[in-house]
Amino acid sequence: MFERQLRIEDVPLARRADTGAASAGYAAWLNTGWEGFHQQPATADQLEQMLQSHEIAARVLTGVYDDSLPAGLVDPLLPVATYATFAKTLNLGPGPVPAHLITMVTVRPTHRRRGILRELMTADLARAKAAGFPVAALTASEATIYGRFGFGRVTEQQTLHLDVRGDVRFHGAPTGSMLQVPPHALAGIAGPVFERFHASRRGSIGRQEAYLRHATARWGQEGPDPDPKLRAAVHLDVAGEIQGFVTYAFAGWEPKPVTLTVRDLVATTEVARREIFRFLASVDLIERVSYPFAAANDPLGWALEDPARISYTGREHGLWVRVLDVPAAFAAREYRGSGSFALRVTDPQSLVSGSYTFAIRDGRAVISESAEDAPADFSCNAATLGPLLLGACGVGELVSAGLLEPSEPAALASLAALLDLPGLPHAINGF
Repeated sequence: MFERQLRIEDVPLARRADTGAASAGYAAWLNTGWEGFHQQPATADQLEQMLQSHEIAARVLTGVYDDSLPAGLVDPLLPVATYATFAKTLNLGPGPVPAHLITMVTVRPTHRRRGILRELMTADLARAKAAGFPVAALTASEATIYGRFGFGRVTEQQTLHLDVRGDVRFHGAPTGSMLQVPPHALAGIAGPVFERFHASRRGSIGRQEAYLRHATARWGQEGPDPDPKLRAAVHLDVAGEIQGFVTYAFAGWEPKPVTLTVRDLVATTEVARREIFRFLASVDLIERVSYPFAAANDPLGWALEDPARISYTGREHGLWVRVLDVPAAFAAREYRGSGSFALRVTDPQSLVSGSYTFAIRDGRAVISESAEDAPADFSCNAATLGPLLLGACGVGELVSAGLLEPSEPAALASLAALLDLPGLPHAINGF
């Protein structure tokens, strides 16, 4: 239960009138959020950098304040919880749709289990639905938190390690060219290349300003400070058009194997991606290339003559999606063939509870709400809608997991024929 002495307030992206520096309220909010992720307090320059980034992204910041805390011991500007949102797009397959993104969610350990997250999340999701967003999304540091709010896991990622000792041979002949460039040269390149990738990749989520600052070395891996170690290269096709870029850094001579770590890799084609890895494998004095954003079905192994050069570590969940509008969201994905079915959804937040009829013709769907007591071919909870929407796994797998329940076993094959999609959704960035 949300306690009365707790106060929820919007935190403006404000500056001091006398100096133009970040306001004390913004600084307190940011430092509380950073503390929740075990980061040090921000310096004045870091505050300015973060404020600029948040202004560009038009982030909406929320803080929860406890008026019962002793003012002599605790700064009243410091929130006990932080929460932030901003708008980007999520690619559902045919293309991107508006997405309400949630980030910087922290609650101080002294204020756990007081209903703070539930109060913040419930109100925010209702506002996002009213604003017309078909989906909300987040990346979660803990997998068990957000299912109760209707979020379902839709992507996974892992770190790919490529052994580059000796001659790394690829099946395909080299094509196009690689050009090493200073990171600042990516200022006019990184954004357009990513947008082309984003428009074509199911599961891709739009990028915030921070990614451009990281790509150009204005920000480092640990925070909003310059990164002198960063290196960059671009791939040009045979016509001289840029089809991808990579940023990377030397991880040091110890420990072994000597590793080159990819910070960012964006390619508009699989050929460009292959050629970027060919380039990375050719860097002198390196024994391993590590890429931390690989999909669960990364195709690089098929490009190598010796797939045993690849190993994986750190597989983890990535993007979580919450459907806010069933007809709008599911009309934006693709299907196979033609057919129809009825789906009943239960939702603890009552945002999408109800029954829906899907009429699919030639791979496109029209979804309408039906009477709650109408017969349903399948039923699920709100959290199952995310993986069902993105095709994160097969319909049969959702049924086997107990997440999707058919009224008749015979209906499973027809639904799978309509909804199952090739490949897996994947996002190469978080937020």
